[in-house]
Formats: sequence, C-alpha cells, structure tokens
Amino acid sequence: MSDAPATDTKAARPKGGLARLLFIPLAFAAGAGAGGVGAVIAAGKLGLGGAGEHDAAPKASVAAPVEYIEIDTAFTSNLVDTGRYLQVRLSVSTTGGPDVVAAIARHKPALVSTILSVLGELSENDVADRAGKDKLRARLKVAVNEMLGQKGVANGVDEVFFISLVVQ
Repeated sequence: MSDAPATDTKAARPKGGLARLLFIPLAFAAGAGAGGVGAVIAAGKLGLGGAGEHDAAPKASVAAPVEYIEIDTAFTSNLVDTGRYLQVRLSVSTTGGPDVVAAIARHKPALVSTILSVLGELSENDVADRAGKDKLRARLKVAVNEMLGQKGVANGVDEVFFISLVVQ
C-alpha cells in the first residue's frame, strides 16, 4: 500500500452545494419582486397610477375632427366715413360635427346677413393692420355663434378665417 494520504473528494466541494449557490440570486429576485409590488401598491394609494380604485377613472374624450366650411359668398361692404370698400371671402372651422356643418348650410341667409352687419360697421382703421384684422375675425366669430345659438345650434364655429381680404 502506498504511504500517500487518501484524498477526500467531498472535502473539495463547498458546503451547501447547489442550494447555497442558488440562495443568493433567488433571495435577490424575491426581494426585488416584493419591492416592485410594494411600489405599485404605494403608487396607487398616492394617486400616481397603478392598481386600485384609479383603474376605473374615465378615459380622456377624443376631440371631434376639425371641419372647414368655406362660405361661398364674396362679402362686399362700404367702409364707414370713406369712399372705400372692403371685400372678403371667409371660411369657418368647427369641431361641432355634422350637425353644425348642416346648420351652417341651412342658415346661410342668416349667416350672410350677420356677416354683412358686422362688416357694415367697420372703418378703414378697423382693417388697417394685422391686429385690426384679428379683432375683426374675433367679432365675426362671436356674431356667427350668436346667430347660430339663436337658431338652437350649440358648439358653433371655432375660428373664422379670411380667404381673401381687399380694401379699395
């Protein structure tokens, strides 16, 4: 027999084996998962989203598409206290849907009359610069919406646009 000491193959392996090797990653994963669940619950309680009663919150409404309606009338009006006149062509926009578009067509005579009334009050200074023209667009929008409101039409026009504007 030999005098060399016998080697113990069990002594060379670390104690605990495979279970010890997997314990640290499994413990880390379990801790991270518990922390994530806790964060979701806390966020829900604080109103920051996540689980809980906030899931039933109403969704934001989708805005109706913008529709542009060209008024196929060239409006001509004398300017107050001058021999000059104003001629404009207009378009309006609405997000009121097909009911408003139909109402604009149905009430076109009243629309034309309303626009001519506003234009008939203008002086040359009212349309001399960009600020004056922007004020005129705002006045026309208010007048058109008041007229449509009298006809029972809610959510009238959103904007009035000049397609052309001539002062002569």
